[in-house]
Amino acid sequence: MLAWSIELSQFQIKFEPRNAIKAQAMANFIAEMTPGKLTPESWKLHVDGLSNFTYGGAGVILENQNGITIEQSVQYEFPVSNNQAEYEALLAGLTLAREVGAKVLEVNTDSQVVSSQVNGDYQARDPLLQQYLTKVNKLKEGFEHSTIQHVPREQNARGDLLSKLASTKPGHGNKSLIQEVVRSPSVSTTTNAHLTSLNQESWTHPILQYLLDGTLPPDPKEGKRIKREAANYTIVTGQLYKRGFSQPLLKCVEPRDTEYILREIHEGCCGHHVGGKTLAQKVIRAGYFWLTIIRDSIQLVKNCDKCQRHANIHQVAPHQLSTISAEWPFGTWGIDLVGPLPTAPGQLRYLIVAINYYTKWIEAEPLASITATQCRKFLWRQIITRFGIPEIVISEYRTQFADKMFREFLEGLHISHRFSSVKHP
Repeated sequence: MLAWSIELSQFQIKFEPRNAIKAQAMANFIAEMTPGKLTPESWKLHVDGLSNFTYGGAGVILENQNGITIEQSVQYEFPVSNNQAEYEALLAGLTLAREVGAKVLEVNTDSQVVSSQVNGDYQARDPLLQQYLTKVNKLKEGFEHSTIQHVPREQNARGDLLSKLASTKPGHGNKSLIQEVVRSPSVSTTTNAHLTSLNQESWTHPILQYLLDGTLPPDPKEGKRIKREAANYTIVTGQLYKRGFSQPLLKCVEPRDTEYILREIHEGCCGHHVGGKTLAQKVIRAGYFWLTIIRDSIQLVKNCDKCQRHANIHQVAPHQLSTISAEWPFGTWGIDLVGPLPTAPGQLRYLIVAINYYTKWIEAEPLASITATQCRKFLWRQIITRFGIPEIVISEYRTQFADKMFREFLEGLHISHRFSSVKHP
């Protein structure tokens, strides 16, 4: 620096060293010029889906606080339901927001089903909607903060208009509008993925294989049986249903779920601990089906502890069962009462009938009243005095035939009295 000072002195140029910079000035400079933490820009998304008999459509409106608005109209060239169209619109809106770099997103939709399923208030039971819900949740992970809320249709009028525009016919004069045509759904609508995780031993597996790709078991007899039974089944959104002539579609249940359904209907909040066959009918009315539904229902009732403890017990004393045989004529008679019938002259309203098991000979007499005395007189006059003392008399367990005097009358003649089932004397 000294040599340069000597050289430049002839030009009257003086060298002056720089003074020391104060530490506070340097700190102020750094504080002023260092950029602070930027707050992510908030975006608002309006989506709406529409389905009709020709096309499905979706309207998407994305706007931020600075007044930037992006509008998109999407047309779907595949069959869609209303809920599916709403999910497609939501997926299109989330994809557009991710492309513009949005980090904070507020989503507004007029579909309460979609908003409640995404927020966890409703449960998605349909397999197709479950796939949509999984994809929506995966897209939401790309945002720092995102909310979805249900708004009335009046507050989503512009999105509704764009969805109607897409579902009618493509426009050509909207140069400021992003128009898109989608030819396939955002999720898979086939059931091949369902078959991969399906239990190979399930009774629904061969039927599903035949209905999907025509695959039959190697055994010709088994293949013929599956081909015949498959006509009674159909596939709706990846689920096998049984169809009938006089009943709605019944959901085919896998073996692992049958016990839960039976117990819920038998002893759940609406269960009444009904019998086995009645339980099977209630399961069918609830919309479920599997091959062994009656056998499983009866077995569950037999294994139910409360049913065994509190079921009505038959109080009639048991009787030894005996076969009805007739070795000779007029040895075995069946006797029964009929009526009341239309009143005949003499106030005759009843009829007592006896039939011989060997010869099929019939004896009948009209009666005005049916008492044990009248039955005893008929047996004496029409049977014993005409055909001899029989060996066996068979009747129902009626009051007239179970009377003490009637039984003593038969025992005095050494006639065996046997009771039979109702309407089978």
